[in-house]
Formats: sequence, C-alpha cells, structure tokens
Amino acid sequence: MKEANPVYRAAWHLARFLLHLLFGYKTEGAERVPEEGPVILAANHLSILDPIAIGAGLKRPVSFFARADVFQLPILSWLLPRLYAIPVERGKGDLSAIKGAIRRLEAGLAFGIFPEGTRSRTGRLQPFKTGVAAIAFRTGAPIVPVAVIGTEEAWPVGRKLFRLRRPIRVVYGEPIPVPKKGRVEHQELENLTRLIEARLRELLPPRYR
Repeated sequence: MKEANPVYRAAWHLARFLLHLLFGYKTEGAERVPEEGPVILAANHLSILDPIAIGAGLKRPVSFFARADVFQLPILSWLLPRLYAIPVERGKGDLSAIKGAIRRLEAGLAFGIFPEGTRSRTGRLQPFKTGVAAIAFRTGAPIVPVAVIGTEEAWPVGRKLFRLRRPIRVVYGEPIPVPKKGRVEHQELENLTRLIEARLRELLPPRYR
C-alpha cells in the first residue's frame, strides 16, 4: 500500500479480509481514484461501516473525521492517529478539524467525508452541506463521488452488532476537478455542492435516491 504506515497497512489488509468474509464485499471504479496527490472522497452515509468499506477499496491511505471523544479511549487513542483519523467535535463547527483535513490534503493524502453530515436513517440520500466544496476550493483537490451500498443492512443505525451475509458494495465515480481559489462566493459553493450531490445520486440504486 502506497505511503501508508505499517499500522494502517495491517488494518487495511484485515479490513479487506473481514469485509469479504462477512459481507461479500465488492468494489467498482477504484481505478478512477487518482493514485497520488490530494483527492476528496465524498460519500453517502448509512452506517459506521462506511469509512472502513470506502478505505478498504483503495490502495492508498484515506483520512476520515472521527468523534473527538473516542480519541480519549484506551487503544483508540493510540490507533486512530495511525489510521490518519482527524478528531472532530460533533454538533458544532470545528475549525481545527477543517484545518486538519486541509493539512492532510496539502500533504497529498486522500480525505473521505460524508457531505450529508450524519447517517441517513431511511437509506435515502439527504441534502449535502457545503463544507466539502469549501475544502475543495481551498485545496484544489478533485472530488470523487462515492456510493456506499448495503452497509445499512449490514450494520444499521442503532444496532449494537452487525448482521452477517448482507452484501456491501462501494462504487467510485469519476473525479470532479476543482480549481484552487482563495475567495469563493456562496453561490459557487452551492453550485459545486449540488453537482457533487447529483453525481453521487447517479451512482446509487433507485432505493437510495
């Protein structure tokens, strides 16, 4: 695995093995994701399995936000930084988390984000927030829409344990180029946000749209 530290590499191999074993994991379009340089993976959000399913499909490390409180837990306080996770305070605009994402991208890493802001309890795509567009304009990173399918059945919101033999599939779309801009109008943020949402919607089965 390119650029990843030993802990991430080990976790990646374990995640792929378990996803295939437990859920018949499949991916499509991974070759569309740039192999190097900054890239934003913008995905729908159905389950706590989503970051694992998205990252396991790519041969480059992917950084995600994770709740700040879990960084205080034993083992996770050591593990999460080595998985390139970025702590974020839930329910508030966390400027330090945004800066962390920008630093990851400026270092040439991939950054995964869920523009809906929270998991969908119906499975249907919710309106996107403009934060992903703001990060993209700030860094000039292309945005790859990513469709996650089946994780809401494999590990539904509110359920303590996962379900076996619920197929999981991840589809990576074509990159959306984004110019780096110091100043961005609100309408530009809205336009890019709606474009990302539309591109992702096209990748999803009808029941998720």
